[in-house]
Amino acid sequence: MSRPILPLPVLLPALLAGFPAVAQPLDSKVVVAVPAQMPATRYLYSTGTLKAVNQVDLVARVSGTLDAIRFEDGARVARGEVVFVIEQEPYRISLASAQADLAQAQANLRQAAANLQRQQTLSLKQIVADSSLESAVAQNEVSRAQVASAEARLRTAQLNLSYTEVRAPFDGILSARTLDPGAYVNAASAPKLATLVQPSPLRAVFSANERQVIEIRKVMAERKVTLDGRGPIPVEIGLQTDTDYPYAGTLDYIAPEVDAASGTMTLRAKVADPGPLLSPGMFARVRIPLATVKALAVPDAAIGTSQLGRTVMVVGAGDRAEIRKVAIGEKLAGGSREILDGLGAGDRVIVEGGASVRPGEPVSIVDHL
Repeated sequence: MSRPILPLPVLLPALLAGFPAVAQPLDSKVVVAVPAQMPATRYLYSTGTLKAVNQVDLVARVSGTLDAIRFEDGARVARGEVVFVIEQEPYRISLASAQADLAQAQANLRQAAANLQRQQTLSLKQIVADSSLESAVAQNEVSRAQVASAEARLRTAQLNLSYTEVRAPFDGILSARTLDPGAYVNAASAPKLATLVQPSPLRAVFSANERQVIEIRKVMAERKVTLDGRGPIPVEIGLQTDTDYPYAGTLDYIAPEVDAASGTMTLRAKVADPGPLLSPGMFARVRIPLATVKALAVPDAAIGTSQLGRTVMVVGAGDRAEIRKVAIGEKLAGGSREILDGLGAGDRVIVEGGASVRPGEPVSIVDHL
């Protein structure tokens, strides 16, 4: 007995009834944000070195045996304090000799002055010849000159004795000494006994090219400020280990000419309160705020890196994901990043859920930030 043949529209559902249903792919759920208008500061960036405002080598100005060292290496000293003492006895003897020479010269001057007065009296009475008066005048002048010379030698002896005490010219920190007590110091070679460094304030010395200096000067002209303290230009400074620029300074010097070898100009900023971490000689990152403008910004976490460079994912036409190459600028408040190019004000930027989304895939927007 023949069986009836069922038509295909009836047979196909029956044949598929024994197989499990195939799940349709679900759209990825994402959170998006529209680029916001935020204030962004334009900076001039540079690198430089921290230097002490005052730093000097302590040197001997007279020769002799190094008798005493009054401070330990690395100690803080105040202005005027004695740091090194050079053998003083030879210079005390020289001072005493100079004092004796001055006393003798002064005695000779008194004698010459008395003789001159006597010769003048006798000359008025025409008792002595004119030549005797002239001789007395000359001898008086010679005695005056001898007194002046003796006074100069006395002053020199006093200075030399004072130079046996090497004093700190300002408050600061001493470096390690280069000589030990008992060593002979030859002033002719001006040996460095130690270095004195003033740790605060500090200066950041850096360079800028001609175009950058012109921008700085334009800003100064617009703000009607100068480098002599009237409305200072702020400078922000950071170390190699800093992610930001936590130290504040003010621009206090711009070189008057361009260095022909490098094509740059030297600039300097004063850091009034460097804190305990900054020291002379350290590398410094420097930036100078020039102007504040309105800019497009998106959350920094939404920006990724690919073979294209810096990119973001956006929800495009048909609610499908698109990848956009962007040019980024400064970090802004609240974890945002300035976008210089690549996005428009109405673009929907994926800020959450985009890690597993591929360009062209459909997405479902679940929230707007």
